[in-house]
Amino acid sequence: MKIVSVEIGGEKFDALHHKNRLTMSTESAVIKDSVKIDGKVVKVESKHHDKRDNVFIIKLAEASPTKEKSDDKPTQRAD
Repeated sequence: MKIVSVEIGGEKFDALHHKNRLTMSTESAVIKDSVKIDGKVVKVESKHHDKRDNVFIIKLAEASPTKEKSDDKPTQRAD
């Protein structure tokens, strides 16, 4: 886990970032479809407010892996 700077709607917050999860302790943020983490725009997959701990838990969308297409030719090795 690391602490990151998050910008949501022009406001800056500190948050904990671990894998694809972001945890922020704020009630005032209106979270839309993307957030800016350390200057990089990241899409939001889901979000919910945990009233017990008074934190927002944001699940960040992960990039889909690009798959290489095989050309069925053997690769050349460097010996």
